[in-house]
Amino acid sequence: MQDRFKALITNGILLTLLLCSPHYPVNAQGGDAPKSGLPFADGDRILFLGDSITQDGRYISMIETYLWARYPAHNFTIINMGVSAETVSNTTEPGHARRPWVHDRVERALEISNPDWVFICYGMNDGNYFPPRRDIQQAYTRQMGRLLERIEPTRAQIILLSPPPFDPVSKPSRNLLPPGEPVYGYSKTYQLYDDTLVTLGGLALGKFGDHVERFIDIHTPIQNYITSARAVSPAYKYGDGVHPPIDGHLEFALAILEGLGEDRAMAYDLLHQLTGVTLVGKKPSVTVTNGQEGLIKKIAARFRTLSKTYRDHTRIETRSKAASLEEQLQGADQSEASIREQIQSILRKHAH
Repeated sequence: MQDRFKALITNGILLTLLLCSPHYPVNAQGGDAPKSGLPFADGDRILFLGDSITQDGRYISMIETYLWARYPAHNFTIINMGVSAETVSNTTEPGHARRPWVHDRVERALEISNPDWVFICYGMNDGNYFPPRRDIQQAYTRQMGRLLERIEPTRAQIILLSPPPFDPVSKPSRNLLPPGEPVYGYSKTYQLYDDTLVTLGGLALGKFGDHVERFIDIHTPIQNYITSARAVSPAYKYGDGVHPPIDGHLEFALAILEGLGEDRAMAYDLLHQLTGVTLVGKKPSVTVTNGQEGLIKKIAARFRTLSKTYRDHTRIETRSKAASLEEQLQGADQSEASIREQIQSILRKHAH
């Protein structure tokens, strides 16, 4: 499938394919089979850049929790610098205040994080909630290429994520518009906006798939999950159609972990055991362990506080008011030690 997809790119008919097909290849890596096994080394620093879904970051905190549990002897530093409403393209739909732009802060973000790995997840806002448009696509690919170029001198490995899906069923019908309207936006979204996101993801794969360490398609598994969840529970809501609910964040995390070479079923069981979160219609093979509720609260509190501090230090408008990064990191280290100990305690109890 990937070879056929790559050939279609070469032949210049990618856009036609994307507009006719709901999916693109999963976990592409230079047109070859993806590497297997976690690619991170002990001590690696891992930066996440993205929009409001990444700022929320529950999928990132789940990945971090998984790494603490699965690799207790390793020290990974997870740095979440997602910013709500942000784009890579520097485009904004009519009637909306100028959206934040990653290029306004990426230099500062890289300086603070000193990353070994950079995850990039943009697209939801970059399509401006319009049908596929050439000018938007050109801005997205041009500025994404520029972002990769700005990361390159750090020698960090880049993992590019496809845009996640848009689910029109979960968005109130009054906030959806049919094809043919002159103007769209977040509050009046093109009802087939997911086509726009698939197009952007396919263009990113075609243009940058050979230039990043990994391209992980998160769109397909999340979209498949929405479909299967709705088959089990017809009233299922994927958040507001843009921002995933907690189970959507779990699927998000599982898609990334699988793309990194981890076993999906094992990751699901482990994260369910530690967080209590379940995918609709997908029963885990383990039960929730005592102590889970207190653990997830501690993880969430640490993650939110640290992420806000990182985020505030990258933006001119919040930098002067940001909490001390050094003090926050010291507190986070102490909290991490406590959380890691509690995770291993829970796992030991479950083993017995």
